[in-house]
Amino acid sequence: MAQTTTLPGMTGRTWTALLTLAGAAFATVTIELLPAGLLPVMADDLGVSRGSVGLLVTAWALTVATLSLPLERLTRRLPRREVMVGAVLVSAAASLLAALAPGYGVVVVARIVAAAAHGLLWSLLVPYAASLVDERHLGRAVSVVLVGPTAAGIVGVPLGTAAAELVGWRAVLVGAALVLGVAATALVRVLPRPTDAPAGPGGPEAASGGRDRSLVAVAVTATFGALLLVGHFQVFTYVGPLVTRVAGMDSAALGGVLALFGATGALGLAVAGPLSDRFPRAALPVTAVVFAATVAALTTVDEGTVQALVVIGVWGALIGLFPPVFQATIMRTASPAARGAAGAVVVTALNLGIAVGAASGAWVLENVGAEALAPTAALMVAAAALGLTVSAGRAARPRGPRRGGGGRRPSPQPAADRRPRR
Repeated sequence: MAQTTTLPGMTGRTWTALLTLAGAAFATVTIELLPAGLLPVMADDLGVSRGSVGLLVTAWALTVATLSLPLERLTRRLPRREVMVGAVLVSAAASLLAALAPGYGVVVVARIVAAAAHGLLWSLLVPYAASLVDERHLGRAVSVVLVGPTAAGIVGVPLGTAAAELVGWRAVLVGAALVLGVAATALVRVLPRPTDAPAGPGGPEAASGGRDRSLVAVAVTATFGALLLVGHFQVFTYVGPLVTRVAGMDSAALGGVLALFGATGALGLAVAGPLSDRFPRAALPVTAVVFAATVAALTTVDEGTVQALVVIGVWGALIGLFPPVFQATIMRTASPAARGAAGAVVVTALNLGIAVGAASGAWVLENVGAEALAPTAALMVAAAALGLTVSAGRAARPRGPRRGGGGRRPSPQPAADRRPRR
């Protein structure tokens, strides 16, 4: 029987599953980012400084970076769907704990628990999405899932911030817990049951253990990807001083600049999947090279407002493009059995890139000045682009057959192409 498709080679059931994964991503990333919007009201209610509330974001990133890989390995023999559902439910429980917290210390504990669950979930989301599709449509699948965190920043956090003004931050966290509960229910109802799940992370190959040589290439790519994000967050975290002190714009223009950045970022996300599928080897290094050129162009934003807006718009498109292209490349680089571990490596790399970028950008801003942010970031991104280009070139070289295990397994056939043999 023919199946209705909404994307080439992707069935309606697959599309529904990917959207459900994106919904879970939306809910958990909204929880991750909410303290940024709730900072004033949380600080006043808990009787602590705004800086203390801001540290909740830092504690989250460090927890995710530290625990994602160990938790993925600890749960690797368990069905992936059940682990993801459990992680979402733990996040919901932690959100409720934070909502009922009598003081700041309990909120910190709740955030650390939620961050650990978030890291585990994100270690599995993209690998699971990759296991639902064939190699030709992997980039599209990853892009669909990553719509979730994009929507969290555009819709979830502003909506939560506005609601806190009406009902208080504790009620917002209770509402977030309910949304997480709905997401967990949807995962159970929509995702394939363990016995029907496609081959991929968490399957027999993963349970067999052993060293997988594809993880070396994964680690190299992830390291350079993290370095690119260090450069990005060095300057993006302090885009306010860049716009006002360097580009000479009025502080009132910052909101419009960020809106432009978000809009072009959504455009970049929209084209990332097709681009990655059309050019699976070249998409990441080319994106990184253009990224480096764009960040270098930020050093010239003092020459005119129009030029600054054009450069910032292209920069926004590239940061929308980079994460799905980066993660799709990682999934293609890892063998099917190693995709769960590769997902955890990606989560660790992304969070370290964010944390190191923000911290080093703060040092540059305080000790050198806003004018040095873009040049410093440009050097970081250029080094990352060079590393990604060289590693992509090495991966493209033909290699003779190797003896022993650890090589790449052929990608599983799409479900629609599997036929019983007589």
